[in-house]
Amino acid sequence: MERIRKRTKSLKRILFAMLVVGILVMSMGISSAKEGVPKYGGTLRLVSWGAAGGFDVVKSRGPFGLGADAGHRVMETLFDRGQNNELIPVLGLSATASADGKTWTIKLRKGVKFHDGTPFNADAVVFHWQRILDPENRLLARIMISPILSVEKTGDYEVQFLLKHAWMPFTAILASSSGFISPIPSPKAVKEGAQNRAPVGTGPFIFKEWKSGDRIVLTKNPDYWQKGKPYLDEVVFLIMPDHESRYNALVSGQADMIITDWPTHVEKLTEEPDFSTYIFNYRSLTAMLLNNTKPPLNDVRVRKAMALAWDQKKYIKVSYKNTTPYIESWLGDVHKSGNTGYLNHDLNKARALMAEYGKPVELEFLHTATARGRVGGAIVQQLMKEIGVKVTPVPLDFSTIMMELFTGQYDMTSWRFWGGSDMGPSSVASFYSKSPLNLSRYSSEEVDKLLIQQRQSTDPGAREKILKTIVQKVNSDAPFIYLAGFRQYLFARKYVKNINKPLPGEEGFSGSQFDMWLDK
Repeated sequence: MERIRKRTKSLKRILFAMLVVGILVMSMGISSAKEGVPKYGGTLRLVSWGAAGGFDVVKSRGPFGLGADAGHRVMETLFDRGQNNELIPVLGLSATASADGKTWTIKLRKGVKFHDGTPFNADAVVFHWQRILDPENRLLARIMISPILSVEKTGDYEVQFLLKHAWMPFTAILASSSGFISPIPSPKAVKEGAQNRAPVGTGPFIFKEWKSGDRIVLTKNPDYWQKGKPYLDEVVFLIMPDHESRYNALVSGQADMIITDWPTHVEKLTEEPDFSTYIFNYRSLTAMLLNNTKPPLNDVRVRKAMALAWDQKKYIKVSYKNTTPYIESWLGDVHKSGNTGYLNHDLNKARALMAEYGKPVELEFLHTATARGRVGGAIVQQLMKEIGVKVTPVPLDFSTIMMELFTGQYDMTSWRFWGGSDMGPSSVASFYSKSPLNLSRYSSEEVDKLLIQQRQSTDPGAREKILKTIVQKVNSDAPFIYLAGFRQYLFARKYVKNINKPLPGEEGFSGSQFDMWLDK
């Protein structure tokens, strides 16, 4: 513990920024569902747990929590994604691939201006992507888009993306609204160093205020290029890490919407007639990372024994009251059939492996100093004790856990794997041996080869089969333990209309438009 406390504050800041890396979640589309005639005006107040880590893709290392939802109402992507994964024009009008799939030509919308008055054009797109692809900027999420070689201007309103090889996830990247890689910021704001704290884009809302740890406020863009949008005058994103605070804000009328996964509140609010319930299932999961390079966890027998000792269903029942899904593959609903290689709860097999290992095992489990963190720590300690593994739960603040995680100083800690509309890039980020986002330090030559194969494959069926094989191999090696699938609940007062539900693989609100209105 003394070792932890002596870490420098500067290192904490650096690693916290690394935490909020925008591991891309390929997604976002505009809902076509309408609930009556839209009404103009009013302020929407939305509450969630996540703070913001900044809005400049290079300086912030990506979005976090409500910062992402707020940022994507200010900045826009070239395309949104439709119900059938088709591209919906936003700042881009069309995307055309060459015969070999290695060159994509994007025609851009004319007559659009950033909120600071500078024009949106090919120069703005190229400037943004050159920063992302520049290795000097050390963007961690660049591992996920490494097939992109360069972006070049081929006309005032036309650009070309040059790829190493044909790459199936490319259009998902263009339409991704979960990270700050795809949205286009104002070059002027970036050059002046203002973008990270006061983002400027072309979107339906203009940034007004960011009080760190408290709120982000956006106001209506009166000159938005899509006439008649948006409907709201103002959106206030309230940041409340505490579950009870979020719940009380909604029921007391201080907020119009909350996002939560706290089971007690889910049960209460689902039964309340004054609120609408929206269930968001994501292709992601919470997991317990095991440091694969640190003894004794560098021995696969110990990791497999711990995975076999783990009872995911018990954890979900105790910690979530069965309000979140059981999961055996990080591919989520993509992995609908076939063997996952998941190591089901089996104490006899676990004890046999520990006997074969033949040495005492003592580990620290780092967890957040929260109610859920403490419950998780107690369950981990109890289940591992049954196979002779001594676990000491260590409650820490979030930034300190991230510092330990990114420097490889931890034994075990909880983490979240992100999903996407295409699961290839996130799989590479999490399990490729040379990925800076492979935080379990897992290494397998076989998995590395398979990850490259799926990246280069242009056959959807073949790619899916390769990804499922990767899941089987990784599950067998147990570099992490599955805690639960990831599900969130959005509760809104009945007068909030036209809430765009996420499309498969996405997180946050669908589309860049944020087409909600208030019927009150």
